[in-house]
Amino acid sequence: MHSPTLPEAYGPQAPLAGPWTPPMDTASLARIACLLRDVKPLEAIVDDVGDVLGEQNPRESEFGDIAERLRADLIRLVAIAHAAGDTDAQVCRLLQRAHTLRSEALPDDSRQALGYLRCTAGLINDLLERLAETRTVKEIV
Repeated sequence: MHSPTLPEAYGPQAPLAGPWTPPMDTASLARIACLLRDVKPLEAIVDDVGDVLGEQNPRESEFGDIAERLRADLIRLVAIAHAAGDTDAQVCRLLQRAHTLRSEALPDDSRQALGYLRCTAGLINDLLERLAETRTVKEIV
């Protein structure tokens, strides 16, 4: 009786794979690293919310800058929810409100502008909390 040799026992050998090549070149990896360094941490978004919903109202001269930061915060949170595939019904409702608020212009009237900022900051706060509850983002302490 013939005992098989090692290659015969396991069948024909598959051809060896070629040398490993990275999925991206150095320039692409450097560009991604730069983009990641520029990503605003979630804690900074909480700070933006606190600037509006804190005990003291922001100065009227800062309304435009704060509105831009809040819009960018909304865009980031919407992107996170979409990328994670979060289909929670409450998240979906908050995302619809975010879309509506982002498309609105900052009112010229200072009281209405402050109301807009508070509404936007409240929405961001609610969205962050819900995304933490659905484990889409880590809970921020």
